[in-house]
Amino acid sequence: MEKTIVRTNDLKVKQAFPGLRGVDIMAHAYPIEPFLVFTEFFMDKPVFGPHPHAGVSVMTYILPDSKESFINRDSQGDFSFIEPGGMHIMQAGSGMHHDEFPKVTGNVAHGFQIWINHADKDRFVNPASMHASAKEIPEKVTNDYRVRVVHGEFEGITPGYRMVTDVNLFHVFLQPDKSILFDAMPMAFAYGLSGTGKSNDNIIRAQTLINYSLQGEQVHIRSLGEGLEFMFATGTPHNEPITYGGPFVMTTPEQMAETQRRYARGEMGTLEPYRG
Repeated sequence: MEKTIVRTNDLKVKQAFPGLRGVDIMAHAYPIEPFLVFTEFFMDKPVFGPHPHAGVSVMTYILPDSKESFINRDSQGDFSFIEPGGMHIMQAGSGMHHDEFPKVTGNVAHGFQIWINHADKDRFVNPASMHASAKEIPEKVTNDYRVRVVHGEFEGITPGYRMVTDVNLFHVFLQPDKSILFDAMPMAFAYGLSGTGKSNDNIIRAQTLINYSLQGEQVHIRSLGEGLEFMFATGTPHNEPITYGGPFVMTTPEQMAETQRRYARGEMGTLEPYRG
């Protein structure tokens, strides 16, 4: 059965901080859990500096059209470049520090920062990093579409990494006047990047967010005359309480208090500011 559409929002790119513009989609405002944050960003200089995370996985996907790569650093010793078309996951779990910023200040990096919630049983998994270059993200290419499998599985194609939370995240390029049918978990959404398309009778353009019903197992999207580039995400909500505390996400206030104490005791490692 095909899912129905429950919400359509045409969003706008806004200035967040000097050096950072973007579109913020948050689980407290949109029905996207187990995704918690889904932000399209345009960044041209370091903005945040070294900072910790715990209780979630944080993914950075740099779009293939980006003019600049990202540098990723973390408190477990990772130093890597996230090139255009590449991806990095910090599965923070019990806690770690990271820092990400454009490789060259003044050049715009275009991508997504995505937080994926952990189930309560996985809040404190050991921290881990997963990295994929542009060539390591598998693709399914037909005459109708190209699908980059950023995470999860599409028609038997899977990348060589998997988070503790099972989600599918695809970057899709539909040729003009073509369609694609996705198998979907209960939560599903599509987010437009360029071109135009339709899902049911709802138009998808750049920065359009389409949220689908929990009922149904398939999503159908078709492009119009100029083709359509979009992101498609699906997963199963944990349906557990969520306690937010800045960069930390926990299930209960008691967990959050203990996490903040652990952070104060230095149990999430350290990461010095980048010196170049």
